[in-house]
Formats: sequence, C-alpha cells, structure tokens
Amino acid sequence: MSELNSKADQLKRQADLIGLTREAVFTDEQAKEVLQGKITDGYLVKVKIDLDSLNGMVLILVSSIRKHIMELYAVVGTSPTFRRIRTFADHVQISTDLGDIGKTGGYDPAISENIGRAVHRAFTKEKLEELLPLWQKKDPSHISELLENPILMATKGRNIKLQAEVDKLSTAKFRYENPMKGVILPIPKPDDEAAAAKDASIPGISTEPAKGELSSLERQIAQYRSSFPKELNMKTVISPINGVEFDNLVEGMEILFRVPTETPEGLTNAQILGLIDEEGKISKEPVVGKFLGIAGSKTEYHIFAEGPNQYLLHSVEEHPVKVAIPKPAGMTSGTNKGSAAQGAKKKVGNAQAQDSKSSGANLFMLMGAFVTIVLFGVLIFVMVIL
Repeated sequence: MSELNSKADQLKRQADLIGLTREAVFTDEQAKEVLQGKITDGYLVKVKIDLDSLNGMVLILVSSIRKHIMELYAVVGTSPTFRRIRTFADHVQISTDLGDIGKTGGYDPAISENIGRAVHRAFTKEKLEELLPLWQKKDPSHISELLENPILMATKGRNIKLQAEVDKLSTAKFRYENPMKGVILPIPKPDDEAAAAKDASIPGISTEPAKGELSSLERQIAQYRSSFPKELNMKTVISPINGVEFDNLVEGMEILFRVPTETPEGLTNAQILGLIDEEGKISKEPVVGKFLGIAGSKTEYHIFAEGPNQYLLHSVEEHPVKVAIPKPAGMTSGTNKGSAAQGAKKKVGNAQAQDSKSSGANLFMLMGAFVTIVLFGVLIFVMVIL
C-alpha cells in the first residue's frame, strides 16, 4: 500500500511540474524540452539589500522564454538571520532562511511590499530584453544600479547597498519546492504595470504578433487554460463513420478521448483520472469530456473539453476529423433486442420449415401405401376372374 501511495505521490508531482512548466513557456514542445532538461526556462535574480538599519533579500523569478517576471519575493526587516545570508548561496537555502524569518515575524511586510513593487516597475519588458543576454552568461552587472534609486524612492531611505547574483534554473521546480510557500507571499505586480501588460496583449492593426507577444492561436489556447486548474494532454478518439464533424460539435456535447499511456506524462494523467488499478493495469475505456471548443489554425486544431474533476482535456489534430461520441444508453440494449428477435424469427422459420418437410414426407408415405393397396386389390381381382 505504501508503494502505491509513493507512486501516486510521484505521479502527482510530475503532473504539477508539467502544469507549472506550461506557465513559463509558449508551446507544449518547449515544455517537453524543459522537463527533459534540454533547455532551461528561467533565471532567479538574488539581490541582498542593506538599507539604513534594515537588511533583506529580493528574489525575482523570471521566465527566459516568456520574458517576464513570474514571481517576486521581497523580505526586508531587522532579523539577525539576514546577516548570514549570502547571494552566492544555494537558492533553496536562501528560501529556507527567508521562510524561517517569515515564521518568526522578523521582517516588515509594509516596507517589503513597497520595495517589491518598486522592483516590479524597474524590470520593464524592455529592460528585461536588455538584461537577459547578460544573465545567460550569469552576469549580474547593472542590476544594482538599476534598483538603487527606485528602492530609495519607495522607502525614503538614505543609504543603500545592493549585491546581486543570477542563477539559471527550472521555474517549475523553484515554485514547486519553494520553502517560503504558505509563509511569505509573492509581491503582486502593481496595478499600473498589470494594466499596461494587459493593454500590450490587445492585438493592433498588424496581424503579425510582436516579438515575445502571443499569437492569435496561443491567445485562444490561453483562454481555455485560464478557467481550469489543470490540463491533461489526450488523444482524440476518431470515428470515421459514426463520429461528429468539427462544424457539428456543440458546446456541452460529450466526446471521447484516450490517454496516451506510452509517455511518462500519459501514465501520470492515467493515474490522475483513476485509470490504473491497484495491480497497475491500465483501463482501456475512453475518457468522456464535455466539449468546450476548438482553437485552430490551418495546420493544427486544438480540441478542448471539460473532463472529470474539472480537468481540462486537450488534444491536437492536424486536420478536421470526425470525433467519436458515447453511444446512447438504449442503443446497445436495442441492438441486443433486435438480434434476439431476429434469432427468434429464425427459430420459428426453421421450425415451420421442418414441420412442412415432415408433413410432406408423411403424405408421400400415405400415397405410396394407398397405391400399393390398390395394385394389390387389382391383382387379386384378376386372379379370381381367371
């Protein structure tokens, strides 16, 4: 039982990492490469702050693919623990120390939030474009001079000293294993910055997306993803004869999917959907989802449906297909009844044919006997006369 629980925990961890990775990239292919370790999708900027009589740390998690800040933590106060934290230390150790400070109340939430908001404003999209090539070389130069004045203005401080380091890492692993989780919350992006980012996402006159901007298809996909806590990659069940064409699919209609269990992600999804029993056998039954819509271009069509437990089911086709749907409940029983009726009719017909054959044979025997008697009588009559 413990082995099953351990396996279930491992599968859940993989599923969570997949979901977190998707938030840092544009495509599923990029997510796959990140999970396989072929590419790194982010940087963690570690900034140590000495501000007048206060000390602290700012951690900035940046997506190197989407080129924006994913999470920002600012923890500043009077705790003596700040003095032993070094920017070159492992980020897990730094996060653990900051989490401990949060538990003991050794930081000032108001000042920390002001500093976090100032850092958010300093790292504009344009500035990130400039700094990312430097961070690729683990070069933290320009970070201190970029942040000194904004932090002083936000806190009305006088003396400031900053030290910065940059780590390349997986954004999903940092967020999943973050020791600060539940103790120290990330600083949200200021409203004015969030509004500017929202305005930037509105398509202009040009049909070509700007560098780093989502394409029309990616925006459609993002809309479906935003309403669900978790997305599961599936395969469409295709039925060329009885399936429903794309144009005839209606929102809420039940359609069928299968889990691609030949991949680790697929096995994880099968576990999540309860398709693997205690013996490790995988059910071959299709998964039913309620159709939501299709995000499509000329070469790829993304089918979305609401699955069990509010999971988002997602499959991709290269061209329009006929999607299989569950058979109506009465169809199977009706077919069985029809077969039974045909069988009964066949039995009756065979019985009637056998009766007919039997009657014909009896009649033939009677006629033979009658002819024999007549001939025998004629023979006796002739003998008597002679």
